[in-house]
Amino acid sequence: MPVKRVCPRCGQDWVHPYRFKADGAPFSLCTECDSLWWPGEAVEVAHARFLDDVVAERLGVEGNPWGDLLWADVIEPAPDDSAVDPPHHKRTR
Repeated sequence: MPVKRVCPRCGQDWVHPYRFKADGAPFSLCTECDSLWWPGEAVEVAHARFLDDVVAERLGVEGNPWGDLLWADVIEPAPDDSAVDPPHHKRTR
């Protein structure tokens, strides 16, 4: 069973496993402050991204990516084991 982690950015919620619906790419998310971490990254403030920025980049839009979209259109909670870093989802800098 995975260890629950409190969000290091806001301290108000747990970090939960999520994935993008389009391709199943896993990530960790604080649903309170919308901080996002990719698999293989330390869940620390220094590595946090904002969900809106990542979604905008993936959709190829600038600014607010949501428009007529809801979270449920783009992302979904993932089983706890999906936060494991599958080889085809590794991110490099």
